[in-house]
Amino acid sequence: MISPEMTDTTAPAEPYVCPHCEATHAHEHVDERAVVLGHRRRLAVVSGLRAGLVVLTVVGVLLWLPVTAGLTLVASGVLAWALATATGLLVASLDLARQGGQGQAAGAGSRRLVTVSVLTGAALTPVAALLVALAGRALVDGIGTGAAAMVATAAGTGWLTASAAADVVRALRLRNLLGAESRAGEVARAAAVRTRDRADEWTQVATVVATAAVVALWVGLCHQLSVVVVVLVPLHVALVALSRRLLSGRPRTR
Repeated sequence: MISPEMTDTTAPAEPYVCPHCEATHAHEHVDERAVVLGHRRRLAVVSGLRAGLVVLTVVGVLLWLPVTAGLTLVASGVLAWALATATGLLVASLDLARQGGQGQAAGAGSRRLVTVSVLTGAALTPVAALLVALAGRALVDGIGTGAAAMVATAAGTGWLTASAAADVVRALRLRNLLGAESRAGEVARAAAVRTRDRADEWTQVATVVATAAVVALWVGLCHQLSVVVVVLVPLHVALVALSRRLLSGRPRTR
């Protein structure tokens, strides 16, 4: 007599089929369309946040200072950012052109360009802060802590406005590129998928705000004691170099 246990057979397992791409091997499927749409939404949200921060800070400055003095100092902060950024890019471009004949790799050349540009701009930032502080002495009566705080806040707001505006323009261009039906759009979408776990838009916002706050502090110190710029130049370069090292070594996630 044959027992029921002897007649039972195990049914063959159903082969694995990915519901997204119908591949039969186990793998991690990435919904590229969802990744790109998420990246575009994140760029829009972060750009809106930057714009909101600028509006709030500018309104705050105009409520605290006389309109003419406030707008002039904000514009001075914008010019200080433009001076430091443009000079950094110019020096870095000249350095890259000088290094071009030495057969430097493209990746290494790009990293050197960014490093030289950032550090040159960092060295000029306290000098630009001193110039804004000197302008502030002519626009705001007094050289006490209150006057220094007014000038510093307005200058920091101008720096924040300029850097945030540049970031918004760059983010919106990338957002449009991600939706473009072109070869450049395909490359941008592939890069978004490849770096989906290393998005750092929120870190960039925090860095911009922190930098504007530091610049405001430098302006306030220079407003009270101009000679302090001698100490601020190497200090600011060291702070920027340290922050770049910390950020480059931090794992970034979405």
